[in-house]
Formats: sequence, C-alpha cells, structure tokens
Amino acid sequence: MATAILNSDTRDELIASRARIVAAGDAARRQLERDLHDGAQQRLVTLGLQFRTTQDLVPPEQAALKERLSDLASSLASVSNDLQEIGRGIHPAILSSGGLGKALKVVARRAPVPVSLDVAIPQRLPEQVEVAAYYVVTEALTNAAKHARASQITVMANAGDENLLLRVHDDGIGGADFDKGSGLIGLKDRVEALGGQLTVSSPVEKGTSLNATIPLHHHDKPRDTAGALSR
Repeated sequence: MATAILNSDTRDELIASRARIVAAGDAARRQLERDLHDGAQQRLVTLGLQFRTTQDLVPPEQAALKERLSDLASSLASVSNDLQEIGRGIHPAILSSGGLGKALKVVARRAPVPVSLDVAIPQRLPEQVEVAAYYVVTEALTNAAKHARASQITVMANAGDENLLLRVHDDGIGGADFDKGSGLIGLKDRVEALGGQLTVSSPVEKGTSLNATIPLHHHDKPRDTAGALSR
C-alpha cells in the first residue's frame, strides 16, 4: 500500500511538473508576441509612414527616387505583415481577446483545405485549456494540409460541464503516427499535462481522426463570456 501511495504521489508530481512547464512556455510565448507587436512591428509601421511622408516631398521631376521610396515602403509593410503572422503563430491575439470559438473560426478560414466547423462553447474556458485546444486543432490542420493530401477536414469542439471534447477528422491518406515526428507527441504531452487524453486513429487510405478530451477543472477560473462563440 505504501508503494502504491508513493507511486501515486510521484505520478501526481510528474503531472503537476509537466503542467508548470507548459504554463511557463505559454507565458513566454505571450510575452514574445507582445514584444513583437509593441516593439519591432510598431517601429516598422512608423518607418513605413515616414517613407510615405518623404515620398510626398519628392519633386515630380525626381520620379526614380519617388518610385524607390515607394518600393521601400512596400517592403517594410511586407516585413510588418510577416512579423504579424509570426506573432499569431507564437500566441494568437484572437485567442486571448475572443476565446477559443472565434480563434478556431479564424483558423478554419485561413486553412488551405476546406474546413467544416462545428463549435459549441457557451463560455470562456480556462486559459490553459483554450491554448491547448488551439494548438491541437492547428497542428492537426497543418498535418492534414501538408502530409495527408486531404480534400476536406471536419473540426468539432464541444465544451460540457466537465470536459472539452475535440475531434479533427480528415479524408486523407491516413498513416499518421506518434512516432513519425509529426508534432503529435508534443500535443499529447500538452493535453496529458492538463489531465486529458489525446488519441489518433489513422488507418491507411481511410483518413485520420484526432480526438482529445481536456478536463475543465483544476485550472484557472474561466473568464467572462464576452466573445464566446456558440456554434
């Protein structure tokens, strides 16, 4: 009995340690996203405006210089957009401001493969749950687009009283495996660190189904319902 208790305590400590590592990583990503937005990206926007202002001051007879300044301003705008996309990948602002439902809606619109979305999330969820669910879905969509040769993807997210249920299914070639370095191991660790479970069913030529169950308790208290999406 003593050994069983010790093993149970060790397992609980391991889960708690994994959860702290995940939380620390998420906090670092949020800080990096804020630094990019408030620092480098804002400076690029300011420089772009300065180029446009300088361009307006160039005399009409110096058309070549005017065109060169215009090209530089366009290049700065492109770099700013690239940084914005990088920031979204690090920690998407829409997830913090609008919640999981809205974030999944944005992800579905941007996916290179058509996505059918079925979301039932009546309120904001604990932050760690939202972040984990977001990365589960985005990684599954990325894998489907890059490796599965899928023509259609279905995403389901349903939040009940106790758990958030996720399902991502594609009609691709199948064959996904935790041991193939597809990013699934990291998702499994993230979900299990929150006390959840992630499974993958991927028979060859019959598509891939990724299923995750994430408990809603033992996390931060849910935020208010502003911005929550219901179906």
